[in-house]
Amino acid sequence: MSFDYRRLYDRLAPYYAAAMRVVPLWRGYTEAVLPFVARAEQVLEIGPGPGGLLGKLAAGRSLSVGIDLSHEMLRRAGSRLRCSGLPAHLAQADAVALPLLPCVFDAVVMTFAFSAMPQGEQVLCEVHRVLKPGGLLALVDAGLPSDGNRIGTWLAHLWTRFGDHLRDEASMVREVGFEVLVRKEFGAFRGIRLIVARKSTDDMLPEPSCTG
Repeated sequence: MSFDYRRLYDRLAPYYAAAMRVVPLWRGYTEAVLPFVARAEQVLEIGPGPGGLLGKLAAGRSLSVGIDLSHEMLRRAGSRLRCSGLPAHLAQADAVALPLLPCVFDAVVMTFAFSAMPQGEQVLCEVHRVLKPGGLLALVDAGLPSDGNRIGTWLAHLWTRFGDHLRDEASMVREVGFEVLVRKEFGAFRGIRLIVARKSTDDMLPEPSCTG
């Protein structure tokens, strides 16, 4: 039986935003993507949750979109954005089949969302499809620290107890046709990972074929 992420995050929605406010370090981890997408005019966030980061992404953009599996997270994100007067389009959908046209976005952002997606390769193929040539993927998630420190390793394995998946994201994005620009470990015990990758500027290249 597959893990029901939609139900989990619907239940977490009332507490998630409050947790982000009282744990500013966590908010800082998500905002590590912002310098890399500063020049992007059309931005997609996959898994925006209650919309904290999406609010920052929406400011000053010509197009900002949030896609989430959780209806409750989207409801809270929509309320936050309306109260702030920020323009953003929200839709409930699974990231393995984004309801979006190809080559629309300058940047796609995922923070602490990719590890909760069992079909990681298909998600990355969809990200590749909706990005413009030269567009960027900026991803932050938990991971195993490469230095093998005990606390960081223990925390990473604890992450999997909540149903999440530890992966080598850099290798995965390369396999679906991205060029990795940044791979950085940071945060407590080097347990947080930042990946920034670019879609080829050669728009004659075919989209990757995902069969998983």
